[in-house]
Amino acid sequence: MELCEFTEGRAKIEVPKFEKVTAKTPVFYNPKMAFSRDISVSVMNAIKLKESGKVIDGLSGSGIRGLRYILESNSEVYFNDHNPAAARLIERNLKLNSLEAPITKSDFNHVYGKFEVVDIDPFGSPVRFLDGAFRILKNDSYLFLTATDTSALTGAHVSSCKRKYDSKPLKCSFTHELAVRILIGKVARNAAKYNLSVRPILSYTKEHFIRAYFEVKYGKERTNKTLNNLGFAINCKCGYREVTASFIPVCPNCGEKVSFSHPLWISNIKDSKFVSNCVKEYESRDFLNEKPLELLKVVENELDAPLFYDIHELSHIYKVKIPKTEEMIKKLKELGFDASATHFSPVSVKTNADIKDVLRCLNE
Repeated sequence: MELCEFTEGRAKIEVPKFEKVTAKTPVFYNPKMAFSRDISVSVMNAIKLKESGKVIDGLSGSGIRGLRYILESNSEVYFNDHNPAAARLIERNLKLNSLEAPITKSDFNHVYGKFEVVDIDPFGSPVRFLDGAFRILKNDSYLFLTATDTSALTGAHVSSCKRKYDSKPLKCSFTHELAVRILIGKVARNAAKYNLSVRPILSYTKEHFIRAYFEVKYGKERTNKTLNNLGFAINCKCGYREVTASFIPVCPNCGEKVSFSHPLWISNIKDSKFVSNCVKEYESRDFLNEKPLELLKVVENELDAPLFYDIHELSHIYKVKIPKTEEMIKKLKELGFDASATHFSPVSVKTNADIKDVLRCLNE
């Protein structure tokens, strides 16, 4: 079997030669996801694990993520992959980096032990691995996960989203934010079965994937409060949108029937202070790629207001000239509202202004 060597961060790995990354690739390695792994290393350093904190790279593939955690955040990492070829390759790549670490060849849902960080990075949906994750997470721990089935989460395949996430998606201008909220909502509902609460500390979407990081704590009361953060996202063709705990069948702005997504997470999808710490960690490292840092900075400064307004969409609906995003943000602030750019869309704004005030700014 012909092998290719890659260097990513401080790690070197060898993987079977491939022309295109697919689910059928013998041992999975996606060079494009180095973007995500750069951010993950910053997150790992920002959470300041206890000395006894154990990390499991639950679907290790080539082992690149776990290797980088060891080399760049000094973490105690356990590797797992049910594919024997992957397990052999991880062993080879550990030796290539002069490292030793435990490797198990198990279905992730049958992994044993207790961990302070569980990282799940599957090809597709992470849903079928959630039970396994919550079974092995300690109290006061962290869950990192990726979802690459964005076509389901963004409403291109409604039935797939309903099957996997028990949620109705919605195809609209802010569908990518809804996708993140649907994913977080599913994680929160799954965690509740184990009396665990989850709090998103960082979440973002990029191209074909969503990445979300959660703080996980044990306790029935805390879990009950977490479930109060589930509800509806309402959308109307007049531009009105809102997240709400209770369903609103008619638009308060124009009186027309609304469309909706449900259930999903209606609270904050990040912890701004934590994201700031991730930015500092990223800046303190010798990462070659500045693009993850650019994204982190946008997320850091992104207003904690659910949903966003697509300026192009509103300009088209109301037939007005399209302003620049920066001009719209400036005008909203001049009127006394909070406003920011959003990583979800370069032509959109997040604001605490309602639709009437947003339209007033647009017209002015």
